[in-house]
Amino acid sequence: MKLTATEKLFVVSNYILLSLMTVVIILPFWYVITVSVTPYHIFSAKNGMVLFPASFSLEYYKYLLEKGSLIYQSYGNTLKNTVGGVILALILTSGAAYALAEKKLPGRRILILFFVFTMLFRGGMIPTYITIKQLGLLNTSYVLILVMAFSAFYMIIMKTFFEGIPKSLKESAAIDGASEFRILWQIVLPLSMPVLASIGLMYLVVYWNDFFNAMLYVTDWNKAPVQLVLRTIIASSSLPPELLEAAGTTPPPTIGIQMSAIVIVALPMLIIYPFVQKYFDQGMMVGSVKG
Repeated sequence: MKLTATEKLFVVSNYILLSLMTVVIILPFWYVITVSVTPYHIFSAKNGMVLFPASFSLEYYKYLLEKGSLIYQSYGNTLKNTVGGVILALILTSGAAYALAEKKLPGRRILILFFVFTMLFRGGMIPTYITIKQLGLLNTSYVLILVMAFSAFYMIIMKTFFEGIPKSLKESAAIDGASEFRILWQIVLPLSMPVLASIGLMYLVVYWNDFFNAMLYVTDWNKAPVQLVLRTIIASSSLPPELLEAAGTTPPPTIGIQMSAIVIVALPMLIIYPFVQKYFDQGMMVGSVKG
C-alpha cells in the first residue's frame, strides 16, 4: 500500500524518535561498561568522557572478585533468597488464590476484602520492624525470604485465572474421589503454567532487586544480598573495609569499582531477561480478563 506524504512523515518521525529513545536508554549502560574496563589514568585524562575504551583493563573486576571479597558470599545469599522466596511465594499465592476462587467458600467476600485492604493500607515501616523483631527474625538468614513471600495483587491475578478454568474438570475429579489438594496439584496447577510463570518471574525480579529490606533487617554482612553490597559501594565515597577485603592489596579508584560492581550485579538479569521477556508480556494481561 502506497503511503501518503503525511503518513511517510509520521513513519519517519516515529523511527527518529524511537532511535533517539534507544540511544538514551543504551548510552548509560554502555558508559558503565566502558568505564569499568578503562584504566583510571585514561579516565582521568579525559575528564570522565569515555565512550570507547582506548585501553582495556580488568583490574576493577579482579579486585572485586579477588579471594576474600564478600561479593561471592552476597551472590550466594541473593540466589538463596531468590530461589527460596519465589518457591515459597508461589506456594502461598497459589494456595490462597485457589481457595478464594471457590465461590462456595464461607466468608469468601470478607476474605477478599481483607486482602484488598492490605493493598490500600499498610502497617508502615516501624510497626513492621517491631513485629519482625518480636518474632526474632532480625538478622536471620531467612528474614528476607519471609518478608516478601506474599503479594495480594499477584494473588488476585492468579485467582482470576483460576476462576476461568472450567468447573467440569474439578467436578469430574471430585466425583472420582480426588481431594482438593490433589485437584489443585494435578489439574489446576498444570493448566495454570502461564500465570505461574509470569507471577514467578515477577517475584524473581522483586527478590533479586531487593536491598531496602536488607538495610532494615540485616546487619551481618555475611547475610547481606548482593544488591545491598552494590548499594553500599555506590553510596559510599570510599570502600568500606568490612565490605571488600582485598587480601591486603591497595584498592583501585572508587569510580571503577562502582561501575564494575554494577556490571557484575546486573549481568545475570541482562542475560536472562531476553529469554523470559515473553512471560513478562503475558503477565501484563494474564488473569486480567475472566474466561
